Amino acid sequence: MILILTGPVRSHKTTTLLRWTENRNDCGGILTPDEDGMRMLYNVREKKSISYQINEKISDDDMIVGRFIFSSEGFLQAGTWLRDHLLNPSIHYLILDEIGPLELAGGGWDNCVKHAIPVLGEKNLILVVRRKLLEEVIQHYELKEYRIVEKDYFLSDGTKHLTD
Repeated sequence: MILILTGPVRSHKTTTLLRWTENRNDCGGILTPDEDGMRMLYNVREKKSISYQINEKISDDDMIVGRFIFSSEGFLQAGTWLRDHLLNPSIHYLILDEIGPLELAGGGWDNCVKHAIPVLGEKNLILVVRRKLLEEVIQHYELKEYRIVEKDYFLSDGTKHLTD
């Protein structure tokens, strides 16, 4: 199943998923929380973060998205995590935060999403998408079967299941 968590910008979608996954061992994927004003890549499975946002472009492969500069090395590391999590049979929920303008332009997590959708099997893919981009994302990935939810769908104690 594909679940799309949506809401306005800065409405605590990432924080909600951080709390939901906190005590679970069946979740994988990537969240992008802010730490001290900088975006981090959080490995949901390993419960660890690495730097993602940088202050200035170091490599030609680093990406500028609006006012943010993201490390190409961070994308490569996160891509490895996502592939590993997709193949791990103990992971039932694969989270990808967030799908936005970069992905709609063919960058960022675009290839990861396109690769994951046809091979999900019994896994649930949770995509974080800003409300204003929801229809574009659905069209871009040609999603047919999905469920749109807001952050209140996830309870902080993690007892809510996607089959509810």
